[in-house]
Amino acid sequence: MSANRSIFGRAVCVGRAALLVSSVIALSVAGVAPAAGEILFPAPLHITRELTDPISGSKSVIDEYCHGNRVVSVNGRRTAIAEYDKGVLTTIDFDAGTYSVTKFEDLARVYEKNVGASMKASADEWRVETLGGRVVASRPGEEIEAERKDAHGRQLVRITADRQLTVSRAALEVLMGTAWPRRSDASSDVLVGALHSKERRAVATGAAASAAQNEYHLPLEHVTRFEIEGETVETRNVVLRIGSELPPPDVLAVPPGARLVESEAIVARRMLEELDGAPAPKP
Repeated sequence: MSANRSIFGRAVCVGRAALLVSSVIALSVAGVAPAAGEILFPAPLHITRELTDPISGSKSVIDEYCHGNRVVSVNGRRTAIAEYDKGVLTTIDFDAGTYSVTKFEDLARVYEKNVGASMKASADEWRVETLGGRVVASRPGEEIEAERKDAHGRQLVRITADRQLTVSRAALEVLMGTAWPRRSDASSDVLVGALHSKERRAVATGAAASAAQNEYHLPLEHVTRFEIEGETVETRNVVLRIGSELPPPDVLAVPPGARLVESEAIVARRMLEELDGAPAPKP
């Protein structure tokens, strides 16, 4: 594998990581985990997203149901249930008749394998600019752009912040895919800061003021583009609808007779370890 291709491969790994913001299998070794007694989503939140695959360009629609400390992600006939208070991810494949149960600490080791070069970048290396108002899913938002350049290429992130709906920082990191057990990078840290609500509150002291300081705008669109050695990879995650519905009961239960299997993430980690241990090809 050439050096250029190796760099490009790392960019693809980081770009794919951005897509998990929408599948909400989401989760950061360096991120903010829910504090003891904290409820991530006090009220039900249902987000329908459209994801564009950076390699094939194909699109898929995912429904996220967030309530309490649980996020249920439904993609067709597949369900992922992330329980943040228990630190467990359950996935169900109804067509295959299989399910998996994975601890967050095991997922953290998988994600550690995919740490890219941008993880090492400092937040000071990013240029952040507010581009103005924009409407996404019939909701008013504010577009923010973050850009970073180095000797290998350019990384550009554009995000549209919902002006109407705010969540806590911990909930935002869950929705962005940078909460435990996933590792946040400099770009996500920059964007979390940019999404912090700047609205002035009449109440300046007490619990109400503390709550206001912990308000962050919901991302309506999140686009990440890597331009490296003349090649481009782009991930796109767009909110189509926001509601308050709970998940249908039939997507939550493991079907009778379903077979317990290893999660795809654990299988992928083993494959990476085997590739890392394989001898280098002869020139």
